[in-house]
Amino acid sequence: MNNSSSTSNNIEVKDNSITLGDIVRVIKKNWILIAIITIFIFVSGAVYTYFIAEKTYKATSTISVEVPTTSEKVSVTEAGNSVTASLRYVQSIAEFVKSEAVMTAVSEEYKDITSYGKLRGATSVNYDTTSIIVSITVTTTDPKNSKILAKAIAEELAKYSTDSKDTTIDKKFLCTIVLRDEARYAYQASPNERLYLIVSALAGLVLSLVVVFIKEFASNKFKTPDDVRILGYPIINTLVNDKSKDKKDDNSLIDPTPKNFEPYNRLISNIKFANVDNPYKAIMFTSTVINELKTTVCANYAYTLAHNEAKVVIIDLDTRKPRLHEVFKVEKNNGIVEYLSGEINKNELIKKTDNNVDIITVGKNVENPITLLESKKLKELISELKEEYDYVVLDTPPLVACNDASIISNLADCVIYNVAINQGKKKEIKASLEQLEDAGANIIGINVTKVDTKDGGGYYYYYQEYSDKS
Repeated sequence: MNNSSSTSNNIEVKDNSITLGDIVRVIKKNWILIAIITIFIFVSGAVYTYFIAEKTYKATSTISVEVPTTSEKVSVTEAGNSVTASLRYVQSIAEFVKSEAVMTAVSEEYKDITSYGKLRGATSVNYDTTSIIVSITVTTTDPKNSKILAKAIAEELAKYSTDSKDTTIDKKFLCTIVLRDEARYAYQASPNERLYLIVSALAGLVLSLVVVFIKEFASNKFKTPDDVRILGYPIINTLVNDKSKDKKDDNSLIDPTPKNFEPYNRLISNIKFANVDNPYKAIMFTSTVINELKTTVCANYAYTLAHNEAKVVIIDLDTRKPRLHEVFKVEKNNGIVEYLSGEINKNELIKKTDNNVDIITVGKNVENPITLLESKKLKELISELKEEYDYVVLDTPPLVACNDASIISNLADCVIYNVAINQGKKKEIKASLEQLEDAGANIIGINVTKVDTKDGGGYYYYYQEYSDKS
């Protein structure tokens, strides 16, 4: 018997880096989820844009600065260059727009629609040092109010011009302020509907991709057969989860057609090739958790061997959740428990089936099966059966459920470990394999089940997932 650790050490562990092909595969596999998330975010953004977000409107008045060239108003130097003087005043005037004097005057005049604080916060000023234009913009939730206030601020500012007829106002600037545009129209400032919709669509797409990549690459479960290779064991077979076929409730044996036998013929061949010079006869199947198709695979493997005219006996050693008697439609009683307890003899133990597979059922319930499984009598029975049959197939319970499989593994020539896609957690699977290795089990490979047809590739075989699993 080969040592499992040496097998593990000789297997090259697959590089776990993410390739472009992996990304494309994940997107193709999850395109429906990506579409749903993207549409949901986009629709949510549209609802917010058109029905929730408060609309604001901007109106802008513009003024220009002109410096008079007459000697009464300007110095001789400034009269020589009125444009330069105007540019010099632009910044000062722009700063004066939001002064207390201007804001107070306008807010008091239009106190029914604004206040000093609101007006100051709603007003913005822009100017260009290369021109003599100052833009005064007011933003409110009412386009009419925006136009009124923008015009009022510009008019109030113009009062401070040197040519103003209002003698009650102190002249702040030695220049003329001219109202050029009195905010004749207002436009919607926010929300920017087109921008919001574009951002919503992009955010939905990005979020959906993040969710999908986290789901696929950060998962604590194996997603594809290639992912399973990091365990360090060869993939001895792959069974694709063909959900398009009708499920059967009363039988987990495949229909006897060439297509259905093909994946199990592949499994039979790969087990033979694992040790051509000294073929394995006592073959054990186990898994990490339930629902990894362990019993289904075990039963159909034996069934296919029998169909290929091999003499096969299958032993149900899953004392806690036996299922093989249901699969082969025989009585559960008078099984391995009764035999190991000395209640029946070997002739009463083995049952014949209509499928040319001999079966040893579990028998009656037992509170502590470990004592029976560790008995010398079980080891002797398996040795005798190996002389009488071409193959002895052992169905054992999952490793997470109990330690039975570790004990039984020493009685088998080799162990086939079932790993179902999206079933057991990676840490549990690794721990279970280490548990078998510590027990000295000869794990020759992993049988991957429930593979998605999108991940199967051209060389994976289709397989029907039946409802009675273990």
